[in-house]
Amino acid sequence: MLKLMKYEWMSRWKFFLGGIILLTLLNFYIVTNSTTNIDPRVFGITSIVIFVAGIVLMVDHIGRMYNSLFKETGYLLFTTPLSGYKILGGKIITVIAECLGLSLYGILITFIDYKILSRKIPEWQIDANIPSEAIIMIFKFFLACLLGYIIFLLMTYLSAVLAKSLFSVFKYGKLLSFVCFIIIGEILGKLVDLADRATAYSVQITTANGCAVDSISNEYFMISMCMISLLFMSTGYLLDRRMNL
Repeated sequence: MLKLMKYEWMSRWKFFLGGIILLTLLNFYIVTNSTTNIDPRVFGITSIVIFVAGIVLMVDHIGRMYNSLFKETGYLLFTTPLSGYKILGGKIITVIAECLGLSLYGILITFIDYKILSRKIPEWQIDANIPSEAIIMIFKFFLACLLGYIIFLLMTYLSAVLAKSLFSVFKYGKLLSFVCFIIIGEILGKLVDLADRATAYSVQITTANGCAVDSISNEYFMISMCMISLLFMSTGYLLDRRMNL
């Protein structure tokens, strides 16, 4: 599995390097030219670039399973001794590592930008004493976004695998797999609604200064992990036992 993860990185390092260089240069231009009166168009262009980069990354993550299933380069992957669970696990772990790495890059760039801009624009300085409750809330929000993204990827992977396994005998197997993607989303949505009635996704916590704020409950993460496990086991089983190469 480690060799699979290494191959995933080796085949895409130029893609990531190019994106990081582009975002770093754009950020450098904004920071070095920032004054108290910043052109709103600069922020608009930056937002568009970040949004497009996120879409490109998501398409690349989805395409990793699609390419392995429907392109000739992926045929060798399924002739290796790796089980379907290890192949799927390698891809998911690689995606998680990339998301964590890019998040750390974003945090580092934000911190550097703040240090530079707070010197140029003193009124932008903020109190560095961040409450521990706020740190926990930010961490929970990031973890919830990551788990939601993994669920979405596993849904697309399961749909693609269905097209190459159970639906491979049908003429419009890919179309059926897309329909299944919608149905899976609806089923998971119904399960979430049922779980929401039994547990509270949102809980209130009280900060040190007495303010009551909403936070994500632990039950939300338990339900998300159950959904990920169900999708992972289903997709891994089809990859391992039902593939029609």
